[in-house]
Amino acid sequence: MTASVRGFFASLSFCLLLSNPLLCQHNLSSEIFDQQGGIEIELADHSLAAELDRHKGITIDHGCTHEKAKLYVTKAGYDYLVREGISFNYLKRPEAILTMKGPGEIPVYKSACLPAMDFYPTYEAYVEMMYLFAEQYPDLCEIIIIGTLDSGRELLVAHLGDELSSNDDEPNFFYTSTMHGDETAGFPLMLQLIDHLLCNYDKDDKVKNLLDNVNIFINPLANPDGTYTDDNSTIQGATRRNANFIDLNRNFPDPEAGENPDNRPTQDETKFFMEFAEAQDIHLSSNIHGGAEVVNYPWDTWEKLHADDTWWIETARAYADTCHLHSHSNYLRGLQNGITNGYAWYEVDGGRQDYMTYFQRSRELLLELSERKIPDATKLPELWEANRRSLVNYMQEALYGLRGSVVDCKSGEPLKAEIIMLDHDKDNSSVFSDSIEGNYFRYLDDGIYEAMIVADGYDTLTSQLTVLDDEVLVWDVELCPEISSIHELDSSDVVLRADQNYLYLEFSQNLSPTSLQLYAVDGKLLLRDTDGDNRLDRSQVSSGAYVLKVTTAHKELTKKLFLP
Repeated sequence: MTASVRGFFASLSFCLLLSNPLLCQHNLSSEIFDQQGGIEIELADHSLAAELDRHKGITIDHGCTHEKAKLYVTKAGYDYLVREGISFNYLKRPEAILTMKGPGEIPVYKSACLPAMDFYPTYEAYVEMMYLFAEQYPDLCEIIIIGTLDSGRELLVAHLGDELSSNDDEPNFFYTSTMHGDETAGFPLMLQLIDHLLCNYDKDDKVKNLLDNVNIFINPLANPDGTYTDDNSTIQGATRRNANFIDLNRNFPDPEAGENPDNRPTQDETKFFMEFAEAQDIHLSSNIHGGAEVVNYPWDTWEKLHADDTWWIETARAYADTCHLHSHSNYLRGLQNGITNGYAWYEVDGGRQDYMTYFQRSRELLLELSERKIPDATKLPELWEANRRSLVNYMQEALYGLRGSVVDCKSGEPLKAEIIMLDHDKDNSSVFSDSIEGNYFRYLDDGIYEAMIVADGYDTLTSQLTVLDDEVLVWDVELCPEISSIHELDSSDVVLRADQNYLYLEFSQNLSPTSLQLYAVDGKLLLRDTDGDNRLDRSQVSSGAYVLKVTTAHKELTKKLFLP
């Protein structure tokens, strides 16, 4: 920090003792913003926060509530506040006590876990660590570059699992941290988590179960340009925004505010993460921040509650409560004893949490893990100990709830279908099966649900399902085509008769069926004619609605029927 900058902060600190802070805030120089990107302030009138958040260079900051307006402002935002005569107090960011380690100073040993990290890596050391994980554990880890920024810095993701090239029937889980470049607590914690999962694979049954059954992606640093600014050797000058001075957590499409809620161009980082989420079909995720200590769940942009609000509360509560057991008495105790609905805390438009939950049909939790945006390096082991069990437990949520596959009843090919909980789902809370693999994953609170599956051109099926906490319910479905093709039989070609024992089918003279199959309306195959006598054993099914499929040498008929 230059002498002129130190002198400014000294004079500004003195000015804040005066009755009108604006008397001295006019002296703020551009050099401060060039080095820090922005400053943190608190408004005298908290009711202005939501309106000011829409102005260029002004962002509601972590620690803001409906009673306290804490903002992060760039030079443009500062100039606007001064020009409009809006009174505020400058909140000087404490200078963190840092220990930095460079390349070659952070060994990664196979089967030997790293000690608790009490340092931050330089950018080059971070990259080296990521690739060392893959080098030491090639069967469990690979590194994916999801994008390269104009600075040359890369957005890296560690992909963990027991079969990296084939995860057909596994939920996809994603941790990412530090999209605000000066909120660094999660950065080393994610590196520590990667190491913890890899080195304990053969030692811890819980860890092994996760890597065997969940497709895991971890991105420790989502905004490297903001964290390292112009110097890869230290995070001391880390800034909230990216190299273009844009807040990435206001830059995503928003369910309420639309495509560009911040009226700024979509940033490369934003594009890379949206493309990654789409390509990997992320089912459950978390975005890690700092500046407060609370578990934040959707929605951020809407006052109305998410359809799965009860599930969100229980999931957030489990994370916070586990932290409470392994931390000092004051940790993660803000708001509702460590958890909050996003909008109830403060409104955010353009956040990634709502983007993932609404547009990607994923479920994303936002974790605020440290009151200090840049914790002292010596505090990192304490944060790791407080959070490591909760981080693992949240990943385990990916294994619970409702899951299954949706396929075509004729070809067995996977289908993209919407899985809807009737009288429950709203605001894009339903999920889709994957068009390539046919699988789907839906996280739900325990209860009885009326589920419906809808696919274009196919019969719509419904079923009553009972979901239990911390258990998995598998509902595999075969959907039959709704619209007849040119190769299908006409209904007049088939006459159906039924008695107490059998279903009899009579065909026109020129037809000879090769297969008869009876399905429940939820797509489950119930009966098949194996004798070739054109009848099905009625005693094995009760009265109700069914789907009959008749196959001949060249034609097929799919027909709904009701058995009295």
